[in-house]
Amino acid sequence: MAVTEMFEHSDSVDPITLADHLRSMGELDRIGGMAYLLELGSNSLALASWRHHVEMLRRDATLRELISASARIQAMAFDAPEDSRDVVDYAEKQIFDITGKDVQDNSAPLSTIMGNLYDQLGEMAQAGENEFGIKTGYPSIDNALQGMRPGQMIVIGARPGVGKTSFALNLCTNAARAGASVAFFSLEMSKAEIAQRLLSAESGVSLSDIRGARIQDNQWPDLLNATANLSALDVQIDDTAGTTVTEIRAKARRLLHEKENGLVIIDYLQLVSPPPGRQRADSRATEVGEMSRGIKVMAKDLEVPVVALSQLNRTVEGRTGKRPQLSDLRESGSIEQDADIVILLDRSTSDEEAERQDRPDKGVTQFIIAKNRSGPLGTVDLTFIPGSTRFVEVYRPVGE
Repeated sequence: MAVTEMFEHSDSVDPITLADHLRSMGELDRIGGMAYLLELGSNSLALASWRHHVEMLRRDATLRELISASARIQAMAFDAPEDSRDVVDYAEKQIFDITGKDVQDNSAPLSTIMGNLYDQLGEMAQAGENEFGIKTGYPSIDNALQGMRPGQMIVIGARPGVGKTSFALNLCTNAARAGASVAFFSLEMSKAEIAQRLLSAESGVSLSDIRGARIQDNQWPDLLNATANLSALDVQIDDTAGTTVTEIRAKARRLLHEKENGLVIIDYLQLVSPPPGRQRADSRATEVGEMSRGIKVMAKDLEVPVVALSQLNRTVEGRTGKRPQLSDLRESGSIEQDADIVILLDRSTSDEEAERQDRPDKGVTQFIIAKNRSGPLGTVDLTFIPGSTRFVEVYRPVGE
């Protein structure tokens, strides 16, 4: 306790200062006097390993609490109550209490749900709003999707180089400006690379100039304003490589705790690792399917929309027109089934390709809504500004 108090006050902890602190409290003789402290100080092994020993104590304490909670859960399960959900609810509460998490009761009578919906519709109508959920920042897309809603799994697929990460970052900042709290999990790029792209899109300074630190004098004010604007957004970026869905869910739960409008973005799904220690699945498609279902469960559990980027199969390259479709999602079966919304990005990657009638015009990225459980399908044209990795909408009705 004395060492803890000294540490919390940023005091140096050694036998002499500790003895002085204990003497001032009248506790020095009770713990064995100065001789005992000097004996502790001579134990170099303990001094060198104290951090590890603290982690061992913390681990063992958690395990003891889990063992005790397991015994209580087992005892309740043996009592065989009529409704097993009581046991599940009790078990969840016991486990979450150990890790400092509160169990959320998601059940509600239909009368309450309908009453809340009626009140929400009235408030939105009075405010002139016509979309639910979190806005993407692109009016035609918001009109088609009716916003990104809690519990939705939204998949964005594209070929390499088409701009799915750039679009995800645009979506991230647009949603944050609209009041959302965003947890962005980048499994491919580092936090520094993400920050460079965000700064380029916000300031208009080309990404290559930012990466090479080739900044003109007249660009510094733009960079300063962009830095201030981005810093004001509620965005958390995690660049842990090889993370699992379980780890992402645990981190997102902490990052978005007690925040009303949460959004999770994962870049990208095929880089998410399967749970450690689990026997490898028979195929990669099976593994991706498990992770896809885990992401859908996470969206419902956290009550936030989860946007997961996905690669497309190379078969799209050999198809006439190269227009992506749902079956092009890599390991697509489970992804297509679990997703509430699937968006496919399509862009011509060369001047020759853009000149073809069956391909998008140069500079145009087609935002193809290939699956939408809550609204219409269609296509929205976006203009991609490659220098600053920004997407802006080409105003055209969905499905035209």
